[in-house]
Amino acid sequence: MFEDRTYVNLMAEVLEKGSALGVDIRQGSIFYDSVAGVCQKIASFYADLATAFDLVILPTAVGEYLDQKGYEYGITRNVATSARYEFRYEGTKPTAGGRFFADSLYFVLVDIGGVLFLDAEKTGTGGNYIASGTAAVPVNTINGLTASSFGELIDPGINTEDDESYRSRIQEKLGGSAENGNQQHYKTWCEEVSGVGRARIIPLFAGENTVMGVIIGSNGEPAVEAVVERVQEYIDPATKGLTVEYKGNTVTIGDGLGNGAANIGAHFAAVAAENYLISVSFSAVLVSGASQQDLAEEASEAIQDYFKELALDASEGENVVVRISTVGSLLYALPSIVDYSSLLFNGLPVNIELESTQVAVLEGVEVI
Repeated sequence: MFEDRTYVNLMAEVLEKGSALGVDIRQGSIFYDSVAGVCQKIASFYADLATAFDLVILPTAVGEYLDQKGYEYGITRNVATSARYEFRYEGTKPTAGGRFFADSLYFVLVDIGGVLFLDAEKTGTGGNYIASGTAAVPVNTINGLTASSFGELIDPGINTEDDESYRSRIQEKLGGSAENGNQQHYKTWCEEVSGVGRARIIPLFAGENTVMGVIIGSNGEPAVEAVVERVQEYIDPATKGLTVEYKGNTVTIGDGLGNGAANIGAHFAAVAAENYLISVSFSAVLVSGASQQDLAEEASEAIQDYFKELALDASEGENVVVRISTVGSLLYALPSIVDYSSLLFNGLPVNIELESTQVAVLEGVEVI
């Protein structure tokens, strides 16, 4: 929009009119100098106007302007959250509010139902990498506390939702007729919950009035239990212990009482996606100075990014296939490799087609 309203084009139009009137339009003339500044100002105005238009339409809005577009349709950006860990201790039980640190990160002790947890003080993914068993060092001395450490990560921290993910959710709601409890509506509900990267909806999975949401975390891997529980509570709280059988597994379903977002009578089940572990092996010719370890690390990062893209960006209803050819293309692009051969997934030279409940998770990379 307004691409042709540049300084050069505006000046050309003005000079053309001046020439038609017999005015001296040479550079340095009174006419030329008097209109040059005006044309520059008008061109700047058009550039600002084009930017303003970009900021108020959904495909190009960014930042706070995209937030405003989301508000129009009742969709808010997912905010950053803090990592939460189990807390282990020996001796006197500390009180909530105490501060601990590990790996240059600070955590605060919280009490939930009498159980203590460690929450990262800073939001985002930076606090997600404390290994279980790492010492939790109190900032201030706690009398009677003889030892304290981190347990398992039970709720990973997430970054503030980026513009493209947020825009995609808005567009899906607008383009997918998300209303009246249809399939798209369930997907939208799931993906409104913090920590959810993608949801796959399986209608009638255990008969009439049953809906399953397969929950994938924002990292492209199966969502952790805390995230799945938040989805279940939001859409259809499960307080009565109702269960159904699905592919040989017992699945807890919601009460169907309309106490969440779902309609009365609809029994919803939130489940974490299942890991499909894939080990990758290949032979390689390395560039001078590179090691097999270097290549394995580069390949692991590239393949994990590919698996994440498959989990989060595949088209709705598309059969997700992990392809040998795609991984091969990724290997060719790595800086430590000249050529490769004998590329295998789990020992076989075949693509892997995933079920709707599965996501690919890299088990390891072996360079032969």
